[in-house]
Amino acid sequence: MWMGYMSKPSDFPVPNEIGNPLQHLIDQYARSYTLRYGLAAIGMFLAQVPQRVPALVVGVALDAILFAEIPYTLPLVPDGLLPTTTETQVLFTVGLLVAAYLLDTGLNWAAGWISGTARYWTLHDIRVDTFDALVTHQLRFFDDRQTGDVMSVLNNDVSNLTQFSENAFRGLGFLSQLLVAFAFMLTLHPRLATLLLLMPVALALLSRWYTTRVEPIYEEVRESVGQVNSRLENSIDGIATVKSFARENDERAAVEAVSKDYRDRKWSAIRLRLAFDLSSWTVSSLAFIGVFALGTYMALNGAPALLGDALTAGTLLTFLLYTKSFYQPVRQLMLDVLDSYENALASSKRIVAVLEGDCPDPAAGHDLQGNAGKITYDTVSFSYTGADEQTVSRVDFTAEPGSLIGIVGPTGAGKSTITKLLFRFYDPDEGTIRIDGTDICEVSQRSLREHLGYVAQDPFLFTGTIRENIAYGVDDADQTAVEEAATLAGAHEFITQFDAGYSTQVGECGESLSGGQRQRIAIARALFRDPAILILDEATSHIDNETERQIQRSIDVLAGDRTIVVIAHRLSTVRNADQIIVVEDGQIVERGTHEQLLDDSGTYADLWRVQVGETDAVSDSFLDTTVSNRSGLDGETDEVVR
Repeated sequence: MWMGYMSKPSDFPVPNEIGNPLQHLIDQYARSYTLRYGLAAIGMFLAQVPQRVPALVVGVALDAILFAEIPYTLPLVPDGLLPTTTETQVLFTVGLLVAAYLLDTGLNWAAGWISGTARYWTLHDIRVDTFDALVTHQLRFFDDRQTGDVMSVLNNDVSNLTQFSENAFRGLGFLSQLLVAFAFMLTLHPRLATLLLLMPVALALLSRWYTTRVEPIYEEVRESVGQVNSRLENSIDGIATVKSFARENDERAAVEAVSKDYRDRKWSAIRLRLAFDLSSWTVSSLAFIGVFALGTYMALNGAPALLGDALTAGTLLTFLLYTKSFYQPVRQLMLDVLDSYENALASSKRIVAVLEGDCPDPAAGHDLQGNAGKITYDTVSFSYTGADEQTVSRVDFTAEPGSLIGIVGPTGAGKSTITKLLFRFYDPDEGTIRIDGTDICEVSQRSLREHLGYVAQDPFLFTGTIRENIAYGVDDADQTAVEEAATLAGAHEFITQFDAGYSTQVGECGESLSGGQRQRIAIARALFRDPAILILDEATSHIDNETERQIQRSIDVLAGDRTIVVIAHRLSTVRNADQIIVVEDGQIVERGTHEQLLDDSGTYADLWRVQVGETDAVSDSFLDTTVSNRSGLDGETDEVVR
């Protein structure tokens, strides 16, 4: 059963027009910091010069001072500037070593500081833009994905880019070290240095073999990370349900399964890396041993004609030190940079899929004009992605400004979907929705939603105080306005009973409050915005009868000032509505006032009789439907079956 929670590789498809997604991110976000990246690269390259000086100076000192085989000379330094006595040569050598160390330290520090600001500023921009793209996606995007999988894009995938950026600059340092070391080696013995070029060729062939095989594995690893996050999120968020059903062992098995899948995929990548590590180490070690053997032979017996001049002991030592500086960066370049590149490439595909996917601009379109609040549904039809049947079919009604509209019907009839279309959480497949005569698809989503207030059946409260939740999105909100909204929602009385009053912390997702208290705070939050249109989606389902009556009185007062659409669990909530719409299977089957619908003796009348306890008066057709479908108005008709 746990497999149903797992995401699939197609969850984050990359648009076809984008080639390399990692290169795409670099082009889009790193260009703003080109100067910083350039200065960091120059500093990193220049730092390699003083890093190579000590090996050269020590080799010269060994031959000239200790063995006295050759004069004390340094490349690019005129002989007239060099000391002539042994003591001054030693002091000069020590001075060069100290100067090289100080210059190396200063250049590396500057390059690290500049590159760090460029990299982390770039990654900050990517993370913020990715989040912005996520929140502007239509709800269809989130319907097909687990929250944990989406979170892994913002956390794990962006973090992988962070690791790659660090390794990329290390790789740039390795490349600079390689080039500078090779240049110094050319000054010592050009032909022997050229012979060493066989090593990077061999390592390049190895890296090609490695990247070809590891790239698809890293894509699977990134997907499995999302699966683990999704599974953990489901288990932890539903921990109360897990415990109440005594399903701890089942959840453990589900977590174990996705964790095992991640372990196996990650281990496949590690096995490949170990094989590449061993192969590259073998090539590098053989190169070092070969240079030592050949150099020793040349120092003792002279060089073969093809290799040119012989080597002194000091030159051989310097050459060996440079050889290590030569092959170590090549090996690290292949290991760290290529490995993190493949990981970052897999992550960048998911990030680019979010950034460049079908993400509408919430500000696109003109602003919604007018504030009367007239709503018109003109033969609106809609179906969710993958649904076999339409969820809403040819819905057609008008809500006049200041009117109260009730929408009732069985669970799954499409009531909430009708209001979600009004917010453009989804766009209709057919038909048109208008507010004050304007097609809502032609106005910006931001402007549209500023005219709307919404209270869901299970409202979400943000971590913070009650006041912050009521005044959500408004800085420096007026306390009087906050209290007025809470009073209208029936929340002011219980809020003032807390020791901290409106400064009371609600806890994560409002966990420190009861369901009814969370509901009333959510209603107050919607009323605080003073919207032209207020949608209450089962908003009184978690409150007691007395609170419902208080909210009902508030709704009656507000109805003349704004248009209110109420999706009702309790029919008493919409009893005074100007128009009640009865929905079944996505279609409007009845409409009228409470009295008119009772006189019609249809579905609404039967539902009303169930709620007031007049079960003997329920029609036989309604009873037959209830028995066959076991469905009613959110379970209310179960009473008839009993």
